[in-house]
Amino acid sequence: MIKVSAKKILTLSLGLSFLIMGVSCAKPGARTIKVIGNGEVTYVPDTVSFTVTIREIEPVLKNALATTKEKTQSLLELCKKYSIADEDVKTSYSETGREYEWEGNNRVFKGFRSEQSTKINLKDISKLEQFTGEIFELQVYSIGSFRYSHSKQNEFDAQANLLALDDAKVSAEKMADRMGVKICEVLYISDIDTSYSYSAYESADYGAISQNKSLNSTSGFVVAPGILSSNREVVVTYRIK
Repeated sequence: MIKVSAKKILTLSLGLSFLIMGVSCAKPGARTIKVIGNGEVTYVPDTVSFTVTIREIEPVLKNALATTKEKTQSLLELCKKYSIADEDVKTSYSETGREYEWEGNNRVFKGFRSEQSTKINLKDISKLEQFTGEIFELQVYSIGSFRYSHSKQNEFDAQANLLALDDAKVSAEKMADRMGVKICEVLYISDIDTSYSYSAYESADYGAISQNKSLNSTSGFVVAPGILSSNREVVVTYRIK
């Protein structure tokens, strides 16, 4: 599905063309029309990235580190099982510290904390439910920061740019015709990425969910990512006569 919308700005000038994010090629005295065109391409994502956090608290720091390392290694082996390339798996260094909790008015030491996060880019979104189900079985602390995209994102961006250019030209021709003039060569072009993709799950904390999952369950997240869009805006200045 392709959706195109347009905004139009008309500028007739006898002086220098107005500059937007660049230097115009218009010469002094040139008569110009400046328009803004918009292009939008919508699509269903086929890839997803998310972050898995492993967090352990133990009375002895080396035990917390050992458990974190063991679970992280199990997670990496699981990624290989799903044929996820090494470049699509990024693991952070372990972070350690002391863990405290308030009990009444007292701050009580609970143990040493070891935490490590792994960002995974899954290029086959159809495997998301099964994959996250197996991740839950590792007793991870949280799964979150879901971001959806498409393997052909660059193609959609390019198509949206072309639609924006078409939209700008149509707008310029209509305005020129109404004013009794004709458009000539293009003097200036600038494109702007106005895309914004949002996932309702992006900032959610899945710590409680992952900890409460049954260890025998193979059910993971069933997430409907919805429809994303690539939006481009172009500013075009035409010489008129």
